[in-house]
Amino acid sequence: MSILVLGASGQIGAYTVQDLIEFGGEKDVIVSSRKMANVKRAMDDLKLTERTKLMELDANNGSKVLETIRNEKVESVVNCAWYQTNLGVMDACLKGGATYTDLGGFFDTCLKQIELHNKWKDAGINATIGLGSTPGMTNVAGAAGAKRLDQVDSIDIVCAWGNTLPVQEAGWPGYSIRTVLDEFTQESVQWLGGKYAKQKILGGEADVLMPDPIGKIKAYFIKHSEPATMGKYLNAKNVTFRIGFPKTDMNTFLTLRSLGFADTNPLEVGGAKVSPLDYLTAMYQKGIAEGRSSPPKEKFEYDMFRVDCAGKKDGMPKMVTYFIVTWNDPDRGVSSARDTSVPPSIVAHWQHTKRIKEPGVFPAEATVEPEAFFKELGKRKILVDEQTTTTTKYY
Repeated sequence: MSILVLGASGQIGAYTVQDLIEFGGEKDVIVSSRKMANVKRAMDDLKLTERTKLMELDANNGSKVLETIRNEKVESVVNCAWYQTNLGVMDACLKGGATYTDLGGFFDTCLKQIELHNKWKDAGINATIGLGSTPGMTNVAGAAGAKRLDQVDSIDIVCAWGNTLPVQEAGWPGYSIRTVLDEFTQESVQWLGGKYAKQKILGGEADVLMPDPIGKIKAYFIKHSEPATMGKYLNAKNVTFRIGFPKTDMNTFLTLRSLGFADTNPLEVGGAKVSPLDYLTAMYQKGIAEGRSSPPKEKFEYDMFRVDCAGKKDGMPKMVTYFIVTWNDPDRGVSSARDTSVPPSIVAHWQHTKRIKEPGVFPAEATVEPEAFFKELGKRKILVDEQTTTTTKYY
């Protein structure tokens, strides 16, 4: 029985395939993309063409995804395509009897996916959603912290990235540029006081201390999946998600927004019609492909996450903090963005080997074993540190 990876030519999907084979030991992996040339180039760059089965398959085409699941006897599907495809692919998986995981549903889609829980439970199939770096690693860290508390008052998540080049060049985050533009144009929803609360775009500015070489940064509320599920599943009063954008990147994204690159309406240029967002996406994917074929030979770029879980243990205040740090790996030629591609690989492998098998639709914090997951991350040089602060009163 095989594993099908959708969106395998992208920044994340290609490395997910690599991880499934090199660390998961999977031998029957089908890799697909909307264009055969793109997925072939990705597998050629990673020297995986001979170890995979290549296929042209659009994740938007649910009937073709279902046909592939049935014809190829697919047991598990990893959806690394845009989050707008999640619901259609899930429907195909449900009908075809395949387990499912993805990179996240950007809050609204995530909630629609969770609503499908009973259908998947009745069918006896597991879907564990939102398994990138964030959502994904952050959710599992929140679950680990909640296990160490009797009462969870707040889970505050901060994401940041950057590079150590002498000239601080713009560094793209390890996720879709389309999602970045969504983050800069849509109101966020946080979990505050046990309920959803809308916030203005880039609201909730806060100073946050991150590990070196970042240090103190300003972080902002961003629309994300963690507040959609973690408050309810972990019984937390508050769940917030912020991103601390590097200054150069912040200015870049604001400029792209101002120029209208988030617009999905086609423009006619030279007799051809294309939307600004589709054009930006194509340019982004071109840059990612070029970078994958000539990986850096030194360690210089990083992704970092901070997850603060605050509450009480034995009646006393307690804080459990997780720092997750990933540098690009020059030995393997893999960027720091592997922290988004590795989690779905781990979970798909666990689904495939029946380590995760509870039927229904779940977020990462509900089905993934934190400690075992962190150890798997460590094997890939994705480093998780846990720090605990307790208060003892003698009065």
